[in-house]
Amino acid sequence: MYIDSNDIKAIGSFWKSGFLKGVTTNPTILSTGSGSRFKQLQDLLALEPTELFVQLLGTTSEEMFADYEAIKTFDANHRLSIKIPVTQAGLETITKVKKDDPERAILGTLIYSADQGILAAAAGCDYLAPYVNRMLNNAIDPYKAIRSMRTFIDARGYKTKIMAASFKNSQQVIDSLESGAHTATIPPDVLNSMLNKDLALQALQVFEADGQALFGKYGA
Repeated sequence: MYIDSNDIKAIGSFWKSGFLKGVTTNPTILSTGSGSRFKQLQDLLALEPTELFVQLLGTTSEEMFADYEAIKTFDANHRLSIKIPVTQAGLETITKVKKDDPERAILGTLIYSADQGILAAAAGCDYLAPYVNRMLNNAIDPYKAIRSMRTFIDARGYKTKIMAASFKNSQQVIDSLESGAHTATIPPDVLNSMLNKDLALQALQVFEADGQALFGKYGA
């Protein structure tokens, strides 16, 4: 699983739980932080995530590739993965980046339909990010789209992984995974709701009180 955030404290706390593989960001997320984009990325890299994704800026292929070149210069140790919007200009950029650096992981983002995901997989994306909650808000069935993308990927033996994104509750995460998403990138508030269930916490309080009454101290 991945966490969709630039909150160093939140990422650090969830990281200790052992289920996170990496971190995803986007321009909106980074706009809420302090410091430049590269300063925030440097701080996130200090956490040593297996993968850290940064989205290219620009609306044309030329603008996106120029931003990729700037990121590549900053990322001398080849630690960043790249997010690219799945538009016509984005697909052109995906092709250019893969030609320039075949080992650089690319996440096709802003996916609202199965056809976008299929084209992105064919263009060489390593990951696809269907926007689940945003699709639901626009009367688009994200789970059907995920199933279609997964069928296409599996039938052709592609290595592309579906990383579902854009969540407002934990059930959307579960439904995405059940529909065939390989993984998900989840915001801190939704992760918190998945980990800290009121019923479980209440039961823990009872067990703790009973245990303290009986044993008096830890390790006894």
